[in-house]
Amino acid sequence: MNGTRPGTRRTKILATIGPACADPPVLERLVAAGMDGARINLSHGTPEQWLSHAREVRALEAVCDHPIAVLADLQGPKIRLAPDTPHRRLAKGDEIHVVAGSSTPRDALAVEWDDVAEVALPGVSELVIGDGTPRLEILGETTLQGAPALLARCVKTGDVAPRRGATLTNVSLSGPCLTPKDRADLDLLAELEPDLVALSFVRAASDIRELRAELDARDLGSTRIVAKIEKSEAMLVLDEIIEESDGIMVARGDLGIELGVAEVPLAQKTIIRQAVRAGKLTITATQMLESMHLRPEPTRAEATDIANAILDGTSAVMLSGETAQGSYPVEAVAAMDEIARVAERVIKPAPLRDGGMSDAEAVLQAAALLGESRDCACYITPTETGGSARALARSRPHAPIVALTSNRDTARALALEWGVVPRVFAQRASVEEMLDDSLALVADMMGLRAGDPVVMAYGASIAQPGRTSLIVLRHAQ
Repeated sequence: MNGTRPGTRRTKILATIGPACADPPVLERLVAAGMDGARINLSHGTPEQWLSHAREVRALEAVCDHPIAVLADLQGPKIRLAPDTPHRRLAKGDEIHVVAGSSTPRDALAVEWDDVAEVALPGVSELVIGDGTPRLEILGETTLQGAPALLARCVKTGDVAPRRGATLTNVSLSGPCLTPKDRADLDLLAELEPDLVALSFVRAASDIRELRAELDARDLGSTRIVAKIEKSEAMLVLDEIIEESDGIMVARGDLGIELGVAEVPLAQKTIIRQAVRAGKLTITATQMLESMHLRPEPTRAEATDIANAILDGTSAVMLSGETAQGSYPVEAVAAMDEIARVAERVIKPAPLRDGGMSDAEAVLQAAALLGESRDCACYITPTETGGSARALARSRPHAPIVALTSNRDTARALALEWGVVPRVFAQRASVEEMLDDSLALVADMMGLRAGDPVVMAYGASIAQPGRTSLIVLRHAQ
């Protein structure tokens, strides 16, 4: 096999939109550098800014003439230290009381979460401030000034300050996963029109069902849901979450806080392996090119980190502050693009599956195998739901998968799928017309040479989505 053909990249790039890249000329350069999807982080900015970002991305599609996915990332239950928290350093071994509220008692820490004392598990939970330090183990329950409190001991030295973010690990939560802010933000989605919504701090498959019900209630049932894996509880029921979700995000920042940084690499491999096995979109995120906030070149360690995620099988890699706030947003996307292309040289097709497939999935696996045996230039699959393109991508073939759909929303959602090149293309009245016209379009779009083999997989009845059952081997003219 020849491996990845020139001009194609199968791993997708998701870039966060923020002040550093929100202007249309910079956004256009991001797309030219390789951006496939835009993340709108609902934890920062205003609804007006989010809507402006989404409109700019939609306008950019017409300029670049290909779909761009928009992902709206819900904030979830963030907690913070009280605004009057004194600046101080906690040293290893220091013991301190932790209480709920926005007013800090003397020699204590106040957390703006009413239930903090009730949900913590003494001997199991830890209170982690900022990005990892200080770290306090919860020793037990007590009272302070007549109110419920926790006794904690510092196990990693660090500073506390007003309004610093905090994480309580291994909590005994059973309530709703969506906060009042999240529900208010969901009301904006009809105008924002994202293709995907990321749910933060997922603990169980029921959290995904809760969000899906909220989307259905707002007539947004077609919006795909990405579960962010950043809680230790989620790792215990990972298969159930993957099954319920449309995609998975390896949110390494909070996952590292929960598990400890030494556990993150193995957790990442586990999450990606299980999600890819299930045929689900997988996004790897957090500090992938952190140094490029301030410098135009990545470090060797960052390049290795990105390459390893790609070799693990991730569908997409995500940039956060690097593009939203950094000094080199375009360079960061370009660096990600280059690293991905090099890493993909050694990616091999996925092993054949011998069970648990529908008839359509079995046909598409056969199409991938045919394409590999003929060293095809590309695959073509007409699709209305995107299912056939995703099923074909599950085999991780070397050649790009051109997904042709008359549904623009489907095309946009496919923009982050591994190896898929989506295009809006109207259905034809007959199978033969669909074959001829789609091959002519793709030959021009992909720069195929006369005689290049192309594998086409599509439904026997164009009018019946989800029934992929024919495979055709054709050659470019």
